[in-house]
Amino acid sequence: MPRISLDGQFVEAEQGDTVAEALLRARITTFTRSIKYHRPRGPFCFTGSCGQCLMQIDGAPSQLACRTRVQEGMNCKRQNAPLGAGTDIFRAADFVFAEGLDHHHLMTGSRILGLVALEVARRLAGLGELPVAAQPAVPGSVRKARVVIVGAGPAGLAAARATGASALLIEREDRVGGAALLGLAPAPEAAAGEVLLGAECVGLYSNDTKLPGNALLAVRRAEGLLVIAAEQVIVANGAVPQPLAFPGVDRPGVYAARGLLGLKLRVGEKLVVAGLGDELRDCAAALRFKGYEVLREVQASSKLRAMGNPVRALEVDGERIRCDAVAIAAGPAPAHELASSVGAKARWDSGIGGFPVQVEADGRTSVPWLFAAGRVAGQGGSQAIASGTAAGTACRE
Repeated sequence: MPRISLDGQFVEAEQGDTVAEALLRARITTFTRSIKYHRPRGPFCFTGSCGQCLMQIDGAPSQLACRTRVQEGMNCKRQNAPLGAGTDIFRAADFVFAEGLDHHHLMTGSRILGLVALEVARRLAGLGELPVAAQPAVPGSVRKARVVIVGAGPAGLAAARATGASALLIEREDRVGGAALLGLAPAPEAAAGEVLLGAECVGLYSNDTKLPGNALLAVRRAEGLLVIAAEQVIVANGAVPQPLAFPGVDRPGVYAARGLLGLKLRVGEKLVVAGLGDELRDCAAALRFKGYEVLREVQASSKLRAMGNPVRALEVDGERIRCDAVAIAAGPAPAHELASSVGAKARWDSGIGGFPVQVEADGRTSVPWLFAAGRVAGQGGSQAIASGTAAGTACRE
């Protein structure tokens, strides 16, 4: 079994673990400190979108522990914790500002005190120090494709089947399936065309180069950066977990329910699941199937407070429920950023709690060469496959 170190202490991992999984296996829940007040933070989403598991790994700062696979001898350090991860000197703010702290107006009544507060904030804030040693150069390559599909969940796989052999499907995980792998969607059929696994699209651009095609995609792979010139692109990159708003929700020990479902291990045995509607029901059922004991399914409309650090109880309308962890099952927010970066329209949808990409019936967006399908377009559940099929069919025609 590989062995890594955290702040000089050795941690045993299992082959294929992420750094986050290895640390949680060792019952380590505090991964970093918050940027502004350096409060203890642990992983939440396990998808690389929340930034609560950032660590210095092998000298490189602000690496996502939930996305980094362990290697023998890997050296991990917590950031923003000069006095140690267990020392929370800024907890005093909870007592000095018992009613909450409005940092935007802190000491702004006096120009001099305001400048002092600003300078203190500048020195406290940050995401780790730059590496001392030069980082190795990353090799790159270029290829072209007629249709590129980003995301191999139910919608992306349906789009690939409809598009046919001309599709190039890219998926950042090492397996296709998306929500189906979490037990939250039916098992998908195999995709047509070529599939690149372990390939994360980190940039989407309108093509104004001499390369053929309408779009350029920057794809990060283990072997280096891949640039793809494409005629058409279908974004089916899904949605990301989001928290609820209640005291203590940002403490270590509160996790996204979908994130827990994606882990190879169980984080404790007894959970309280808080959330909304179908997401609460479906995630609670999937967590039970994974082997957790779900003590209570709690509606987000209840008065909630997470207790402990790490959290070991959830107070619900004055009743304290002891547990190993709290799982949040709020509807995931559409990951619209790729589509929005090239001008596709996205509008707030209060029912979804996010900004789905605006599409026509066949998945077309406001960008001529760009299509969207599945949760990124606000079409989850049974609609995901149908939306993927529609987008793939439109690209084939």
